[in-house]
Amino acid sequence: MQLNKLKILMIGPSDSGKTAIANFLSESINVEEVNSSRPTQGVRIVEFALSHLNVNEKQYKVDIEMWDCSGDHRFESCWPALRLRVQGVILVCSSNTANIAARELELLYNYFVSQAKLSAKQCVVLYNCTDDQEDIDSLNLSSTFSKVSQVAVNLKSGGNRLKIDFSNYITSILQTL
Repeated sequence: MQLNKLKILMIGPSDSGKTAIANFLSESINVEEVNSSRPTQGVRIVEFALSHLNVNEKQYKVDIEMWDCSGDHRFESCWPALRLRVQGVILVCSSNTANIAARELELLYNYFVSQAKLSAKQCVVLYNCTDDQEDIDSLNLSSTFSKVSQVAVNLKSGGNRLKIDFSNYITSILQTL
């Protein structure tokens, strides 16, 4: 069964690896290319499909429209347009951004999830790890995130795990809609 496109926002502090994760999930790059970093200007839309998603005993193919959003606050005036008809939000942070991540993620969650009236199941926090020692618990997120899935991601060593986690996240959105 085919569904319409799901609009998923990927947003978080600058330099947290959002574009690398979006490229990896859409199979636009190889794992070896994930270290190249260039700030996204405004937003970049990546489209791809996920097949064979099992939702309530039925198989689905879902077209994903992933909006890879800049973490730079000079683009904040674009946020209302980004939030329009959003069905899922991926908040991304990393060890590069850990010092500001908790406060920033709270702000982004409030604007893109709470004010858009999305459920906690329509949001996920990805902690982009650069080595195996880092732990998502070190972020010290507030109780706002107690019902939000939080996933440590390492593209170099755990890319396949990320794809499984992403498919599970999309399935939870489909079950919510």
